[in-house]
Amino acid sequence: MELSNLKQHFKKEVQTFSNLCQSTLDHAVPTCPGWTVQDLIEHLGTVHRRAAARVGSVTDPTSFELDIPNDSQEILNWFEKGWQELYEIFESNDSDYPAWNWTGTNLTLGWMIRRQAHEAAIHRYDAELAQMGLPNLNSFKSLPAESLPFGFDPDFAVDGLNERLEVSIGGKPHLKANLPGSIHLHATDADAEWTITITEGIVTVARDHQKADAAIRATASELYLWSWDRLPVEILEHFGNIDVIEAWKKLPG
Repeated sequence: MELSNLKQHFKKEVQTFSNLCQSTLDHAVPTCPGWTVQDLIEHLGTVHRRAAARVGSVTDPTSFELDIPNDSQEILNWFEKGWQELYEIFESNDSDYPAWNWTGTNLTLGWMIRRQAHEAAIHRYDAELAQMGLPNLNSFKSLPAESLPFGFDPDFAVDGLNERLEVSIGGKPHLKANLPGSIHLHATDADAEWTITITEGIVTVARDHQKADAAIRATASELYLWSWDRLPVEILEHFGNIDVIEAWKKLPG
């Protein structure tokens, strides 16, 4: 996906997130057990400040501004200030401007823009579920996936699943994870398929149709959300070895 589109997704997602949080600070976040919406704000606001501190450096900065207020209105203002400053950095610099990241490769602002767009998107979804008042992820296993209308357009979701595989899983320098078999993901609303194996921390992805030990068919948005453990597989069309599907939950977030 073009970086210009990713920047706009970032802006849209954080603005929506902020609006959702205005009156729900004490609501539980069902997809982040033990967290309230205020914890979610603190997390995402910290992520933005950490990202801003890494721009202009190819080494990991040892410190960054982090003074989180307790007052509900002040924390909302604190969040607004953080994302707006990061967005201004995105708009004011070229995509190849240096910016450190933990993968050790592609240390550029372009990498960061993509990562931050998807970080914001997943947590906006978390805030949507919190607003619904659902107590936990299991509480909507009985709901059809189409009853959750606040997902993502196919192009963004496909990019998000690719980013999940390439960065948050495959980009770990010392990934300690395995799947007990292969898994095939088939998007029903986009020309996108993935067959994934993870053996001794090595991630292999084939982007075509292949037979696998387990498979899930769903929209690109649903696959993207499932890959982040934001949708239970029970409400999606799935086949094969359930142990492979369950093992996915142990992959790093």
